[in-house]
Amino acid sequence: MIATVMSQSEFESVLARIEEKLRQANQEGRQVVSTVRRWANLLGPFADDLDAILDWIVDLLVKIGRTIFEFITQPGVPWTLWNHGNDWSGAPIAGRISAQIAKSTLDQTRVDDFWQGPAADAYKNTLPRQKEALAKLVAYTKTIDDVLTQMAIAIGAFWLAILTGIIALVVELMGAGAAASTGVGAPPAAAGAAVSLVKFLGIVSASLDVFYVFVMANTLPAIKDLHQDVNDASAFPDGQWPHPSIDLADASLSDGDPTDWHLRTNS
Repeated sequence: MIATVMSQSEFESVLARIEEKLRQANQEGRQVVSTVRRWANLLGPFADDLDAILDWIVDLLVKIGRTIFEFITQPGVPWTLWNHGNDWSGAPIAGRISAQIAKSTLDQTRVDDFWQGPAADAYKNTLPRQKEALAKLVAYTKTIDDVLTQMAIAIGAFWLAILTGIIALVVELMGAGAAASTGVGAPPAAAGAAVSLVKFLGIVSASLDVFYVFVMANTLPAIKDLHQDVNDASAFPDGQWPHPSIDLADASLSDGDPTDWHLRTNS
């Protein structure tokens, strides 16, 4: 799944499962707290320490719920990033530009078949520069596609890591609840539940770190390179599209001045 991006339905299914498992984790955690509290009075002087652990578990459950909720309200849209990336490097944008590159050659133009003179020569001489400029644009589209695709994959991988972590949390809390119901297993169950919750918060933190490192290592350098390329005027003289060095508009044969365009002769 990480090698490709999730579709909208797949992504929404992952988020729905996370919300479902989050509710289940909250229920299982509170069940552990409730069960252990019923046995707490039998522990004598250790009851106060156990109460402190149980209060801490409740606080952790609240913290986890708030943290995941904040992320889910703005989960990202990887399928849209993926689709836009495909548009940039595919037929809608790069494909159209590539088609123009194929035509930016003398064998694909007819001006030299019918016209001659300074304007005709200037027009022909712009073809290599225009082909170079078009090739630059195609390179830009591929970089944009790479950036959008990398972000889409990173978002999907982050949520899959969260889902995997919260499923493991639910399983561990269920085991703690079963242990707590035996009475003698209540204190270890409370400690185990607390450890599981802390471990899950660690998974969330680690997933965020991996996401951040991934973006820093893959996306930001590409964006920086793209910014530098956009400001590179080597293919765009004076920041403009390459154009002929003389005026191509003079095509009159009867205004008294030498025209820049002449019909080609057979001689």
